Amino acid sequence: MRSIDTWGSEIMETIELVVAGTCDETPRVRSFVLRRLDGGSLPSFEAGAHVDVTLTGDDGQALQRSYSLCGDPDARDSWRLGVLRESAGRGGSIAVHNTWLPGTHVRVSAPKNHFPLAASSLPAGAQHVLIAGGIGITPLMAMVHALRKSGEEWALHYCARSRDDAAFVGELEHLAGQRLHLHLDGGNPARGLDVRALISAAPPGSHVYVCGPRGLNEAVIASAASAGWAREHIHHEFFSTAPLAVGDRAFTVRLQASGRCVAVAADESVLDALLREDLEPLYDCKRGECGLCAVPVVSGEVDHRDYVLSDADRTSGRQMCICVSRVRSGDLILDL
Repeated sequence: MRSIDTWGSEIMETIELVVAGTCDETPRVRSFVLRRLDGGSLPSFEAGAHVDVTLTGDDGQALQRSYSLCGDPDARDSWRLGVLRESAGRGGSIAVHNTWLPGTHVRVSAPKNHFPLAASSLPAGAQHVLIAGGIGITPLMAMVHALRKSGEEWALHYCARSRDDAAFVGELEHLAGQRLHLHLDGGNPARGLDVRALISAAPPGSHVYVCGPRGLNEAVIASAASAGWAREHIHHEFFSTAPLAVGDRAFTVRLQASGRCVAVAADESVLDALLREDLEPLYDCKRGECGLCAVPVVSGEVDHRDYVLSDADRTSGRQMCICVSRVRSGDLILDL
């Protein structure tokens, strides 16, 4: 059964599925197998894709959360999600763990992908370098399935506190064999993966894909950039919005089309300020990764904090991703 839901300004087709089974992969990570109610085929998806799920919070309010598809992209009979229970989170993972029991009907979006594998074939000798930290393994699971069939070179580096904390590790040992490299640090990152050494040793023309805690993601991005990697060879997915920076201040955004002014607090994004005022800009990830919320800038010195705009776009100051970027000084005028 399909229907149309609206989230902010985004019109989203959703599918009603049933939880066909669950499995505790670790003490805090549970996987969920979803199937169509009629047993039919599900839409195809690309490795790295996620779905948005509709949940109900403890206060009865609707929640939307995104979870990566971590099964074989070629399997059309079911989808699998892996969800880390976060007691100190925003309530979404707890709602999933507490209410998604076998037989429960759930509503999810069609697959969306902001974290795909490189579209073109790699040059001779190059490889896909996959780096996962904790629950960041979920989108890379689908990549492993896809790369096994591609004939291209690849390796998976999986970082976790211990083997007991490494979800899907037994399955990955079977799928990846000697391509799997476990980095178990016992809670001390200094004993974990040497990101700089790994990036330096990668063959020319390689692509790196990282998903995990913000510190790991940023270390990989910085190491690859400092080693001279092209931006289009550095792929990443964050699970949370960027933290506020020291010195962030309040400012005002003026919308050129209407002349309306919106105050942006020091602890909120331009996007959230516009949504608070019942305006409807386009957006999706809210992490500065998808680029859907990029809007033209008429006036203002932008502090770019996204991961998608080109250096030329940033230098020109002609557009900004309003989910994460701010203004350095003064106020802002947007072509909205």
